[in-house]
Amino acid sequence: MTSPIRSETFKNLQLNAGIFIKNFDYSAATDAETLKTAIASAITNGTNLLGATRGGGTFTATREIRTPEVDGMRYGFIGSDFVDSVDAYLSTTLIEVTPTSIKACLGNATSSSSGKVTTIKMHTAIEDADYIQNLCWIGDIADGQLVLICLKNSLNTADFALTFTDKGEGTLAAEFHARQANVDDYDYAPFEIVYFETSGTLGSITVTSAAGTNVGETALTTTTTLASGQHFVYKIGTSSSAPSIGYHEEADYTWTEWDGSSAINVGASANGKKVTLAVVNAQNKALKSGNVALVVKTA
Repeated sequence: MTSPIRSETFKNLQLNAGIFIKNFDYSAATDAETLKTAIASAITNGTNLLGATRGGGTFTATREIRTPEVDGMRYGFIGSDFVDSVDAYLSTTLIEVTPTSIKACLGNATSSSSGKVTTIKMHTAIEDADYIQNLCWIGDIADGQLVLICLKNSLNTADFALTFTDKGEGTLAAEFHARQANVDDYDYAPFEIVYFETSGTLGSITVTSAAGTNVGETALTTTTTLASGQHFVYKIGTSSSAPSIGYHEEADYTWTEWDGSSAINVGASANGKKVTLAVVNAQNKALKSGNVALVVKTA
């Protein structure tokens, strides 16, 4: 049976409901671990949490695409489509009724505190300060990665409805729509999706090189066994240094795929240069690597 399922499939699943945080600075996060540290700090602080949710949430980015009608044009083609507008929004149902969640769901509102009393009022005009500078949803990926969706300058445009029931919990439904910062900001829609990978450690492999059968060929060997979805790539450096690659760093076009057994024609001039052999996953991201000085048949 033809199937898209592979060993990485179940590592790429998004799990659980995630978390909503407003005005969250994730610019210093370099991987999943440092992002988790920033999230933990935000949870402890509590002031930027939107609140616990029920039923998860939804991120939607809708586009209005227009294809001009032109005499003689029988079908659309590359370059004939234009994006008139993009609307990006996060929707969810909150079950924490706090001043923070109520003010965020009211949208154009002001909050003031005096002692143990906090008063929230809705003003009739929407002011610049009413927009949430950024609203982030952060969710887990099965292999330990985190995915973050950030709305820029968002505002809840849904009607405010606090629903309460007997023998149940009050809920607040919200739909936060992103907005551009100003009229000159047209290059990108006002949201971004960011993946944070785990830092991990690059494993090591042993690789050897021997002269091939024909001039210019080398025969690489390794005892490393590939798992499903993995493959080998190599890159040649100089006689003094081998190419380097970090854990989960993508092996770009400068790396060449190798089937694990065939002799490689690297040219006689490559004799003595160092080669790095890497094991990469289905997304061409490095898991292990090793290097050796090339032995090439020169005559």
